[in-house]
Amino acid sequence: MIAVLPDESSAFEAYRLLQCHGISPENLALVGKGYSSPDSVGLFNPTRMTWRYAKRGMFWLGAISTVMGIILHLIFKLELPNLDWAHSLLAISSTSGLIGIFIGGAIGTLYGWFFKSSLSISCRSCLDRGQYLLMLEGSESLTRRGREILDSYTVKPH
Repeated sequence: MIAVLPDESSAFEAYRLLQCHGISPENLALVGKGYSSPDSVGLFNPTRMTWRYAKRGMFWLGAISTVMGIILHLIFKLELPNLDWAHSLLAISSTSGLIGIFIGGAIGTLYGWFFKSSLSISCRSCLDRGQYLLMLEGSESLTRRGREILDSYTVKPH
């Protein structure tokens, strides 16, 4: 559970309130200026995360496309004009690999940005506005209990 709190005093008060109700500090993290950083609680920089998925997509789709280019060249005996067999194989496999790298990079970027970074983006925008995040990790019953305790304190629960 992530609770967004408007300022440092209400964030610290909510943190203490949860502790007073028996929720262990091991299950809690207070994120904001002067407290834990977003990276330390798993809210990684969206640009870095997107680049990681783009590189993975480029590597895997580039490699698969190169192999497919080689296989298609060998099966269909494709020949390019004015090139012998080896040069045709090199040209077709490298071209298909480059196309795969481009498409893999685009797919990886979109996947990283829209599916893997959306929570991080929204949480970091709250932090940029000067708000604080109170994160509670644990079982379903623990997070439900924490949500009930904090109901009057949160700006926007996620």
